[in-house]
Amino acid sequence: MQLGDLIRSFDDEASAAEALVACGDVALLARVDAMTALFGETVGEYASGAVRRFANLAESEDWLGLMNILERAGDPGQGCLTYMVGWSLKQDEAASVPQSEAGGSHAGCSCGGSGGCS
Repeated sequence: MQLGDLIRSFDDEASAAEALVACGDVALLARVDAMTALFGETVGEYASGAVRRFANLAESEDWLGLMNILERAGDPGQGCLTYMVGWSLKQDEAASVPQSEAGGSHAGCSCGGSGGCS
């Protein structure tokens, strides 16, 4: 299945959960579940938002990492989804650390410390 078709199916919660289960990473699914509870989103909303955040915020090194995954993946759509959601989870998990532990005034936002948050 192509990534665009996969993302469009995320409106249906069962399809979103099925897509993440099909990635074969139970730990990833558990981490997504934790984030959905934190942000009050469904699995589909989180997963589609994760893909958008990657597309908008990822740096060159992140894109290079994605290209490496796509070269080796048996199913590029699933490989891409797993990588993008994993990247977004890493950002969100770091942002969910209390400010005193994070050590910065931009903990909890997606500006990357650039001050472009609101």
